[in-house]
Amino acid sequence: MLRASLLSGNTAHVTSQPGRTTPSADPVRSCRSRRSTTIRRALACVLAVAGASGCAADRFRYDRMRESDGVEVRELEDLMRDSTAPDLTAERVEYDFTAERDEYRLGKNDVLAIFVMDHPELSSQRIGTEVSGTTIRKDGNVHLPVVGPVRAAGLTLTEFEQALRESAARFVVAPQVSVEILRHESQKFFVLGQVRQPGAFAVDGDTTLLEGLSLAGGIPETADLSEATVVRSGTILPIDLLDLLERGDTSRNVYMQAGDVVYVPSRADAKVYVLGEVQQPRVVPITGTRITLAEALASAGGPSPARARRELAVIRGGFAKPIVYRIDLEQALLVDEHVLLRPGDRIVIAPTGLSSASRYMQQVLPFLQGAQAIGLAASGGTNAGVQAATAASTVVE
Repeated sequence: MLRASLLSGNTAHVTSQPGRTTPSADPVRSCRSRRSTTIRRALACVLAVAGASGCAADRFRYDRMRESDGVEVRELEDLMRDSTAPDLTAERVEYDFTAERDEYRLGKNDVLAIFVMDHPELSSQRIGTEVSGTTIRKDGNVHLPVVGPVRAAGLTLTEFEQALRESAARFVVAPQVSVEILRHESQKFFVLGQVRQPGAFAVDGDTTLLEGLSLAGGIPETADLSEATVVRSGTILPIDLLDLLERGDTSRNVYMQAGDVVYVPSRADAKVYVLGEVQQPRVVPITGTRITLAEALASAGGPSPARARRELAVIRGGFAKPIVYRIDLEQALLVDEHVLLRPGDRIVIAPTGLSSASRYMQQVLPFLQGAQAIGLAASGGTNAGVQAATAASTVVE
């Protein structure tokens, strides 16, 4: 009997001292205890990770961002206000459109037709019936026989006629002077981007913005008028081409001046990015002239149920110091028609802490299953040992 007990590992009947026995531990209970401890430890790890995920979710909250994070933080009201202003690096200025005049000032390389009555030696040369013209030289003067240089650059046609009359009066009695512009060569404006014939065009003092677009062949359907700009001397003129062309607001149909740049971007480049806890994170093209926050979110299937928070962020600008608009979704939807997005905006829906914990749980679950399998295997091995020991005891008896 003692031999069978030793073989089975059961020392319940082995006396260490006379009259006393040392009870042995139940092997099944011991194995189960070890398995329970293993699983409890794994669950503790999961809960710790879940707690960490909650902290991570708190750090994700954009309403906790500060200027020290390297971003410019703004609110919903700022986004509504910024939606009406162009997102451009050039300076935007106030402009007095009532001061616009159809005035042209002469410049270098302009070609003039000069006529002094009864004095062909002072007039521009003719080849047959055609006037070859007199060019304003690089020094800004017109050089005429007998009269010599006469300042022309920077003057209007009327002012130059008067200056030429005064200069010719030193050699001619009561000269009758007439001047016309044969070719405008000194000044150019530029129409670029989504127009049919982009290029440089001559400034003549009479060409308006609409006429300049017409010279460039007009605007195709791929043009994004809402983002088109007119740049003058490094500043953005407050002109909305969409109002000018589609709504007939000609109050800002300015005259083109030297160096003006009209740029019409492509609608194909207009897109926003919807990220975070939405059904289908995606790139959303701006197919019309504008897109609101709700339209962008709807295109991505809307926020994910039980995963998305009410908070979201609209990130605008480059990576150096982007602008982060911190927004409450419910409040934004109440004024959605005023919450307009711009090409390149990134919309990020923040996740809930439970959502983050769920993802961590999915990552840790295989380890839990592995721990459970180890516990079951240990339990099965111990049961087999107990059964073998019982059988051996029976044989000895």
